[in-house]
Amino acid sequence: MPYREVPISQLRVNRANDRHGELIDETAAVAELFRLYDQRMRNLAIDITEQRAIYDPPLVRSVNREFVVFDGNRRVTCLKLVLEPQRAPNQELQAFFRGLHGMWEGNFPRSLMCQVENDPDVVDAILHRRHTGSQQGIGQIDWNDRAKLNFAERTGTGGGVNVAAEVERFLQSEDRLPEQAIPWSTLTRLLSSEEFRNRVGVSTAGGTLRLTHDRQAVTDALSRITTDLARRNVTLGDLWDNAGKRVYLNELEQQGALPGEEERLPQPEAPEGVPRAPRRRRPRPAPVQTTFIPRDAPHIPWIGAQQRARAIWEELQTLQLHTHPNAIAALVRMLVEMAVEGYVAEHNLEVAEGLSRRVGAVATNLRDRDIIDDAYLDEINRIRRDDALISIPSMQRYIHSPDFAPLENELRTSWTRLERFLVATLSR
Repeated sequence: MPYREVPISQLRVNRANDRHGELIDETAAVAELFRLYDQRMRNLAIDITEQRAIYDPPLVRSVNREFVVFDGNRRVTCLKLVLEPQRAPNQELQAFFRGLHGMWEGNFPRSLMCQVENDPDVVDAILHRRHTGSQQGIGQIDWNDRAKLNFAERTGTGGGVNVAAEVERFLQSEDRLPEQAIPWSTLTRLLSSEEFRNRVGVSTAGGTLRLTHDRQAVTDALSRITTDLARRNVTLGDLWDNAGKRVYLNELEQQGALPGEEERLPQPEAPEGVPRAPRRRRPRPAPVQTTFIPRDAPHIPWIGAQQRARAIWEELQTLQLHTHPNAIAALVRMLVEMAVEGYVAEHNLEVAEGLSRRVGAVATNLRDRDIIDDAYLDEINRIRRDDALISIPSMQRYIHSPDFAPLENELRTSWTRLERFLVATLSR
């Protein structure tokens, strides 16, 4: 797949684009793209102007000393019209593109990186794999909701709150901005999910940035973080995945640079200028729990090594208690064991074999880290003992006994008792 810079003046929007069929010339093809996709074409043009780049190189073929676009006609059209607004199909669009032309920062590009293929059969083979569905894995597989969520959590994009902008505004009001500019993309990636935001003392629950800990402690933490990022002591590469974010935040925690549990506010505090979300006077009654793990359960910031545990977690959010109690009981046992083993390995705990003993060691470590309190540690120790249906031995009997069958209400109770332990252990 040869890639090369192609002069934009030599790129031709395909008059026989498969999106619309054969037309008389390039001008007609441009007009047809706007007839079919007007708002999406405008959105794409705005994005290209803001980014000053096209990240996905168009696929082109050399024809009579010109390069005809076979994939990327919308991208090329928008870029060409930003550069030459007078070529837009009508006066309204010409005015729109003149506005974008004036917004372009820096020099205008003269060339564009393209994938150049001269064999028409190769071009068609590429198009077939890109645009005719997944073809049982041969073609491109679109991201499902889970993949989109993974990306949003990894990068911090896709949410309604611009966390970096809100943090910068907050620090400005506290007169604690670093001397250098804050790299928004790096800060957004670090604070990509509630787990990481809560560790530095903020939350975006309710659609606004709120303080969850003492204002001075949060100010100090955010000042330290933004200074590290602005001075490039910590870079985007260091925070590329959840594991990297945890390493950095753990270092800050060990240095005492993050807010402590004793500084947590009774309820989140809205920074000045940000209104509190209105309270519901008559909340709706909670629906009956029909799965072991409810759909609104606390979010786990999964890492790559937890793929199997994540798959089990998600199955336990879909399997119905009244129809799959035996399967659910088996999966609960597997999830508890995976969570515990992963935590033991992550924190290098020395503990004898046996699930019950290892659960006790993990719970004690969580208490020592102030993640759970003494009361809940006692609850976990009661679960470990064979003094109730919901216990570690009970889970083992669910698996091995031909007579000991789980009941729907027992499984609901099991989640109520194990929720905090599972969330804390899987979050590590």
